[in-house]
Amino acid sequence: MNVTAAHAEPKTIAIANFGDHPALQLVIDGLKASMAERGYDDVTFTYDQVNWERNVIPQMLAKIAADKPDVVVTITTPVTQTAVRALQDPSIPVVFAAVQDPVVAGLVPDWSTAAPNMTGASNLVDMDGTLAFVKELMPDLTRLGVPYNPGDDADNALRERLVEFAPKHGIELVLVGVDNVNDLPQRIQSLNGKVDAIYVFPSNLFQPATAQIAAIAERIGVPAFNGLPAPVEKGEMLASYSVDWPKIGASAAGIVDQVFKGKKVSEIPPTVPTPADHSVVISKPQVERWDVTVPDAYADSVQ
Repeated sequence: MNVTAAHAEPKTIAIANFGDHPALQLVIDGLKASMAERGYDDVTFTYDQVNWERNVIPQMLAKIAADKPDVVVTITTPVTQTAVRALQDPSIPVVFAAVQDPVVAGLVPDWSTAAPNMTGASNLVDMDGTLAFVKELMPDLTRLGVPYNPGDDADNALRERLVEFAPKHGIELVLVGVDNVNDLPQRIQSLNGKVDAIYVFPSNLFQPATAQIAAIAERIGVPAFNGLPAPVEKGEMLASYSVDWPKIGASAAGIVDQVFKGKKVSEIPPTVPTPADHSVVISKPQVERWDVTVPDAYADSVQ
């Protein structure tokens, strides 16, 4: 492994996360693994999270800033949006990861331009590919129920893309706004008789409640697709079409590498996943439950 002069002095990367979650941990694991592959064996990583408490994020970031790390890696949209205000020291570059749409979230001006002291790796899900995948598994599907949080920029970004691509796939969306987890059962239940399946965004509001959503979907007699693989791997939901989370971390590491080699954050555009940066997981028990015919191309994705 070649270790360049840029690696000579030990570096500190402060990771600021919204809360512990398997998908977000994969981002962090991908970041660390990629940094090691790039020769940064002596990097010190610190880790802080706020257990999904948005009002605690400013205190977490203030603590991190006081420690003067070489780079702060912010995980998720809410943490990164707070960092815009809380991390204004130009000597501490901010690299985000697992932010669905940094443009919609107001983090960067556009996809080709970084902010003065912030850029990063988006985990924007390919909604065109998602709908194509749903139709491949359920060719007769015409109506797809989609709960979304109207107060979440990431959900809104994905919702806009679903609306854009749905006509192309002959799908009518039945959108249900949910801004409080306590309202979930009633809102999901409201889809009864109106949809052929449900699709759940990989968002902070819905992912902790996927077991509940899956149970309600079962009760109203439709399968559920998810934006993350974990509920599918547990046999709760039919299938997922998801970004490759370790690759998001690796993309963030590539940006950190450029910063450590002297490039300004403002000169590094944010990255966006390609179709090749997505993966499919299909639940065998759910396939049998809903009598779904899996195309040969996805045979290896059934588990």
